[in-house]
Amino acid sequence: MTDAIEQAQQGDEMAVYQALAQYEQRLSDEWSQHEEGDYWGFHRVFFGPVVEGLETIVDREGWPFLLDVLDAYWPEVTYDFDTYSEHEAFGGAERGDFDEYPHVSHVLATVTGKQLVRTRRADGVAAIPAEALDYLLLFHRHPGDTQPWIDSMSYGWGIGHPDHPFEDYIEMIVDGEYEIWAGTAIEHAIHADQHAATTLLEDLFAADVVSDPAQLLHIVGTIDRGYYPDSSDHWDWETLYPEFHADGFDWDPAVRDRLESVVVDCGLARQLPDNWEFTDIVL
Repeated sequence: MTDAIEQAQQGDEMAVYQALAQYEQRLSDEWSQHEEGDYWGFHRVFFGPVVEGLETIVDREGWPFLLDVLDAYWPEVTYDFDTYSEHEAFGGAERGDFDEYPHVSHVLATVTGKQLVRTRRADGVAAIPAEALDYLLLFHRHPGDTQPWIDSMSYGWGIGHPDHPFEDYIEMIVDGEYEIWAGTAIEHAIHADQHAATTLLEDLFAADVVSDPAQLLHIVGTIDRGYYPDSSDHWDWETLYPEFHADGFDWDPAVRDRLESVVVDCGLARQLPDNWEFTDIVL
């Protein structure tokens, strides 16, 4: 496996398939041993190198190669979004095992998310394959491993996609009381298009589906503090998120005014100090 990873990092396409297959098998073997295995040890040691190997080829071959890999490791989980308002609220690790999610999902969600950002920045949202957004969406409920769950929130870079109903899915997920995932997805979306993301927030509150306003609106304070969205340790922040500079995030003043109105209109301002700022909104 280590030989395959090294060859993948050097640009050997077939070695990527081999590295992913052997890493998946090793993780599966360790998982089956329960407490006697060293699942998280292998996870921790090889996560970064396998990401680097896969990204090396994806940078060269683009989406066709990555989509082929995603198809090979597509999760078996499905969701009925039409009934999401009837689902139970998010309660932590809802899926404690990996029966419906391949073990290499943490690698694939990370690389897919980073490729989403690069594609949108270089060629616009329409250049993002809808299948990539479909893939990340499947991880919005906790699959037992927090890293693919966290990196799947980069789904927010798909806001405004012409062939994927991004806004409709976010509304359904919020209606199902999964604001914790949707909030960070919208935080990513603000980096992608602050105007469209603000419209989405306005629409969510107008639709009266938000059960906890702070879960969605604290992200504005997070950006004001100069923090990046939550992610695993294998993101190149300075390259992917150049918006932060000496004066902070480059907000459009009109967007800030609209967001302030959302905070007031939803009643959250009544819980904040006088002369409140976005950084006062905390969980």
